[in-house]
Amino acid sequence: MPGMGPVLVLGHRSPDNDSICSAVAYAHLKNVTDSENVYVPVRLGPVPTETSWVFERFGVQLPEEVPHVHTRVRDVMTADVVSVSAEQTMLDAGRIMREHGVRSLPVLEDGVVRGLVNQRILAEAYLDEIQIRGFADVPVTVERLVAVLDGELLTGDPDTVLSGNVLIGAMEPATMIGYIRPGDTLILGDRKRTQPMAIDAGVACLIVTGDAAPEDEVLKAAQGKNAAVISTRHDTFAAARLVDLSHRASDVMETDVLLFEPDMLLSEALEDLLGSTHREAVVVDSEKRPLGMITRSNIARGTRRKVILVDHNETAQSAPGIEEATVVEVVDHHRIGDVQTHGPILFLNIPVGSTSTIVAMRYEELDTRIPDAMAGILLSAVLSDTMLLKSPTTTDTDRRIAERLGKQLGEDPLDFGMEMFRARSAGETFSAERAVKADLKEYRAGETKVAIGQIETVDVAEVMEHAEEVLAVMESLRESRGYDLVMLMVTDVVREGSEILAAGKVRLAERALGVELAGGPAWMPGVLSRKKQVAAKLVEAAGA
Repeated sequence: MPGMGPVLVLGHRSPDNDSICSAVAYAHLKNVTDSENVYVPVRLGPVPTETSWVFERFGVQLPEEVPHVHTRVRDVMTADVVSVSAEQTMLDAGRIMREHGVRSLPVLEDGVVRGLVNQRILAEAYLDEIQIRGFADVPVTVERLVAVLDGELLTGDPDTVLSGNVLIGAMEPATMIGYIRPGDTLILGDRKRTQPMAIDAGVACLIVTGDAAPEDEVLKAAQGKNAAVISTRHDTFAAARLVDLSHRASDVMETDVLLFEPDMLLSEALEDLLGSTHREAVVVDSEKRPLGMITRSNIARGTRRKVILVDHNETAQSAPGIEEATVVEVVDHHRIGDVQTHGPILFLNIPVGSTSTIVAMRYEELDTRIPDAMAGILLSAVLSDTMLLKSPTTTDTDRRIAERLGKQLGEDPLDFGMEMFRARSAGETFSAERAVKADLKEYRAGETKVAIGQIETVDVAEVMEHAEEVLAVMESLRESRGYDLVMLMVTDVVREGSEILAAGKVRLAERALGVELAGGPAWMPGVLSRKKQVAAKLVEAAGA
């Protein structure tokens, strides 16, 4: 069965500090409290500056960025690869298939996939009832023939290459001799008259079945002709069947094998596999070393990537491919969105100022100690998402959690928060594009599509010096993504207010917020929360 893979814990697109910190801390909590699954935090975009600062300060590894949660080949492949080496015989291949219950085997040379053998090839070699294949097309060595027959080489060179026909000595000697050509291999039982005549006729190899021992004169004659004589316990029929399985896997393998990369989308793999004559493909790494096998059965059975959503529960804000994934939990402090689930799940949606507040509460509920490193990133997220506990979304629960985490770390929460906000712009060249897109969220009201970005800073003037450049980026973004309105909140955490910039249907923003924006930015004292003080009013105004 294919492995189900880890459960991904992820925040929203264009992640902010809370999105990343809550994902990392919640993944840690789940790994501590659930031994049956593995939880991996990931992110859907670049790391904010303050997040890098906080993670470095507390020695926490930043989560990997993932482009999507579409089902990949690695999610459905059979990971335990059973293979055969290029030098092994088709008899070896058949036995491996039977032992492991598989229908195909990658053929490896120096650990690299060179081809594929499957039951069809094996059947062609073993079940052909018309004739024995012989060695004319694909020669074999005497040594390999001895191995397949589980026989004994009585005389001859094991390195001799056999390339003639294979015959069964079931006729009268005089008749049989008429069929033999120099270089052929003859299989027969204890036919003492035929054996010496066959040697004289120039056979390259004599296979004597039923453990019959040729007379000394026959062996001496074979030595004189440089012919090999093999004795096997098998009867003549079995020996003839086995001879057809003496070829190396590399001699008969298919070389036009489908090779898939593990991160290839399953939908693409399905298209390639169904469009091919093959029923299977080998999953390989960059050096073509096997990682797994994928068959049409694997694809038909399929699987969905399991995810936990933190700090969001709307499809538009989640990872591409979220519709294909199985959402197993949601931890969020925003409005209920449109994410669909296949059954009942744990859905923690609490009206607090930060998702990290909920994660910290969950540690308490499960009676699990928060490690200092996790406490550090959780504290930073609570402070950043509540604007140092000044945002209208801040609750007494946020304040209690911040105080508790600060006490554990020996930090004054507000001093720590100010240090974090200053770290945002320390030594960084201003980028209008980064300012607009770094923390951008989409909202819809009917047919109206709005995007609102937010920058929290201790120096609004530094951003507003570039207002024209910022507005140009906003207008370009509006046109490229089809937004009706793009807004940016430049929030001063010290003065407790925001400069509002708008591009597009500015009148909608003016009507919703009660400010003049047509002439340029407007200062709104006390406006700190995008969700509660801006987005909610815009959605209401757009729907009016």
